[in-house]
Amino acid sequence: MRILSILISFCSLLTLHSCDGMQQPSNSANTELEAQADSLAQLDSLLRAINQRIIANPNDYTAYLERARYWGDRAMYPNAYTDILRAIGIDSTKADIYLLRGELYFQQEKVKEAYDDYNTCLRYDSLNVQGLLKKTGIDIVLGNHEIARRQLNTALRVNEFEPEAYYLRGRLYKTMGDTDVSASSYKTAIEVDPDYYDAYIEVGLLYAAKKSDLAKEYYTSAIGIRPLSIEAWYNKAMYLQETGFRKKERYREAFTCYDEILKIDPKFVAAHFNKGFVFLEYLQQYDSAAIYFSNAVNIFPGYYQAYYNRGLCNESMNKRPEAEADYRKALSIQPNYTEAAVALSRLTDGK
Repeated sequence: MRILSILISFCSLLTLHSCDGMQQPSNSANTELEAQADSLAQLDSLLRAINQRIIANPNDYTAYLERARYWGDRAMYPNAYTDILRAIGIDSTKADIYLLRGELYFQQEKVKEAYDDYNTCLRYDSLNVQGLLKKTGIDIVLGNHEIARRQLNTALRVNEFEPEAYYLRGRLYKTMGDTDVSASSYKTAIEVDPDYYDAYIEVGLLYAAKKSDLAKEYYTSAIGIRPLSIEAWYNKAMYLQETGFRKKERYREAFTCYDEILKIDPKFVAAHFNKGFVFLEYLQQYDSAAIYFSNAVNIFPGYYQAYYNRGLCNESMNKRPEAEADYRKALSIQPNYTEAAVALSRLTDGK
């Protein structure tokens, strides 16, 4: 899921190009990096083993890639890029070198550079499945739908049991507006990999949009895979909340989900707000609603919607001074908040 937030700003970066990690390191930089490596090696058996492998065969580019991956896992990117340059110096035609550097760039949200490296990976190995999938994820966001489709078809010809290819095909067709093919693709990803959490979430979202109770089943399956996922618990809670008009007990089920979220993160403000909203809007239990709106503003003092809704609770309980104070507070934070202005006028016009 993280890929979407990283890629949102990518289109604006297409004309830019960064050379981070592209220059051959200086001797002094090499010396400093080697010193860091030696220091770490005293404590880390994995790094010691990789270094021994490099010493035994200094012309094995895969050993440098292994150490670059080690650095990347620890966010020590300058060290990683130095080892990647060493690998390139040994054999610049190896696709896996550019795949790894693309992944490291992507970890740092350098999407333009990552995209360039995925392209280079595929130039040297057009059937590199991971290169095809990494590039496709970006192409979907860029709107390169036909390119993405061709790349996914190629990846599946190489490996028809690659769950990520089906997942990405689901994303592609969802972007194109074909939700039936999208859902089918996500389900295939789940058939190939029954623990594919993201696919369960995506199918759940598709069914939730149709107000189908299958959404609840897919969210429940996602929770089974990741019991501490706030995303899965929240999606399930929202579905139950939004379909409570069918069965009133669903509001209580939604509360159970929100309570599970608050066990994981007691300051997850949306859970407090939503519980308050259900008590206010659907159950008309204004005293309980006010408690949760108060929790929300205590966690996030700028939450003007929570002040407004608490004002509605207080007004409904005939606590007019408290309601007026809440409406004024909401307007002090967001002066253009029409609902609060109307509510305040309703209270004060008769004074």
